[in-house]
Amino acid sequence: MKHSLKSERNGQGRPESVDAVECGEFSPLSAGDLSPSSARGGGFLRQARAGASARSPFAQWRCGLATATSRLRKAVTSHRTPKRARLRSIRVSLAFHLWPIVVLAFLLCGFPVHAATVSYQRDVWPIFKRHCLGCHTEGKAKGGLRLDDIAALKKGGKHGALFVSGKPDKSLLIQQVTGDPPEMPENEPPLTAEKVKVLRDWIAQGAKIDAVPKITRPAVVIPATYAFAPAITSASLSPDGKLAAVAVRSEVVLFNVDDDSPPRRLATDFDLVTHVEFSPDGKRLAAGGGSPQQFGGVIFFDPTDGKRHASRRVGNDTLFKGSFSPDGQTIALGGAGGAIHLIPVDEKAAVKAIDLHSDWVMAVAYTPDGKQLVSGSRDKTTKVSSAESLKLLRSVDQSAEPITAVAADGLTAISAGDARAVNGFDFKLALAGTEISGSGNGARPANNRSQYLRAYEAQPDAVLALATSGDRKLLAVATRAAEVRVYQTDTRARKTTIAKVPAPVQAIALNRDGTRLLLGSKSGEVQVYDMSGTAAKLLKTLVPVPVAPARAAAR
Repeated sequence: MKHSLKSERNGQGRPESVDAVECGEFSPLSAGDLSPSSARGGGFLRQARAGASARSPFAQWRCGLATATSRLRKAVTSHRTPKRARLRSIRVSLAFHLWPIVVLAFLLCGFPVHAATVSYQRDVWPIFKRHCLGCHTEGKAKGGLRLDDIAALKKGGKHGALFVSGKPDKSLLIQQVTGDPPEMPENEPPLTAEKVKVLRDWIAQGAKIDAVPKITRPAVVIPATYAFAPAITSASLSPDGKLAAVAVRSEVVLFNVDDDSPPRRLATDFDLVTHVEFSPDGKRLAAGGGSPQQFGGVIFFDPTDGKRHASRRVGNDTLFKGSFSPDGQTIALGGAGGAIHLIPVDEKAAVKAIDLHSDWVMAVAYTPDGKQLVSGSRDKTTKVSSAESLKLLRSVDQSAEPITAVAADGLTAISAGDARAVNGFDFKLALAGTEISGSGNGARPANNRSQYLRAYEAQPDAVLALATSGDRKLLAVATRAAEVRVYQTDTRARKTTIAKVPAPVQAIALNRDGTRLLLGSKSGEVQVYDMSGTAAKLLKTLVPVPVAPARAAAR
């Protein structure tokens, strides 16, 4: 009965709730009519009781709550009921009629909720990509485990399968990320509890692998004309010194040193080209780099026509500076994951990696015989490793600042960086003294740094780049200061100083016999010098890419 009624006893004419009326609490009958002795009243009560017994439990509770509400309103508004009695009535009514709400809330909150379906593509792959691919991908599969390939993921590594379907606690993956302390991610903060739960639920649900999402990123766009001259990040000269190559953002620019023919622009798919280098025979030009947190790679061009000879993808982050092996068949590049990557020109040959450092490997250099590698890192160390066994031979130096550049002549490993020092380390003495003398806490290498150190003079500012001539007789040093110094490697004496260069010089190169020097600056300017005489002679200055006229004039 959906209409409002007035209680004949409330004296205010306010409509009572329809629920209360329907539940039998209120009626248009008078008080006398509700008397049990009244025939009319007795019939009403019998009907009310019959209706109450026929209602469902929920309906009864609903009616009871409506009744309590009406009584509370009466108790609060009644001027004849003492205050204490009114409060007692409120407490009793609330306790009696609101308890079903509490029980219902408890049941709902405590009801078991099944884990949502975990998608490998949506939930698991982002965790692997963020925390694991730095060590478990092509070219750097630590423990023989790769996570960038579905077949390899299912196979596992040298320690066995990565997961046991339906059994997270027996899965190697969960054991590795939940140990005390967790073994993985290595040298990184542990996974959050939420991420561990995602991995657990995925395995518990059968470790199903849907498609790995294709990494999408904006296409690399190389402008026809730059608004500003981009910084030169790397430079190289052909063995005869007639052809120069520089790295400019996502492209490599080739130009002839001896004439004014237009530069040739070779596009890459890298966000940044960090290293360019001619092979020892001058028949190939390598461009290394990549896209941050996505991939590293190297492209091999034919410098005569600019066509791609081969292309390799390595890891999931940018590669840095390096060098060709003496035979020109492999290039070694530093990686963001702390490894040296040995990348064959032959696309069918496997990429190898040497895990050496705990931070970015900023530069790598082969020794003249191709048997050893010198590497420098942001972890402030300089290390010598075997290119044959892929093992560390010795950490020859621990600097106070990051190492940004390395080189090698026939006798020494050379490193430099933010500490403004160029240090040479005698190979023969350093590697012959790796045996240990003493024991326990007193164990030390047979000889220490001071015995094999061959230091050059102090530099005017932080060192940004080093370059040796092809015959390893000269060493060029570029710093943040507006000068470049060239040294003789046998005596470490300064041969030439080139002053007033466009600082800071970030890239430098010498040709095979050291008669020509190429430098590239952060300002985008490139210079070529003739080094055949006692003093350096400027041959050419240019900005290798087109720049908007207004910007060029402003320079």
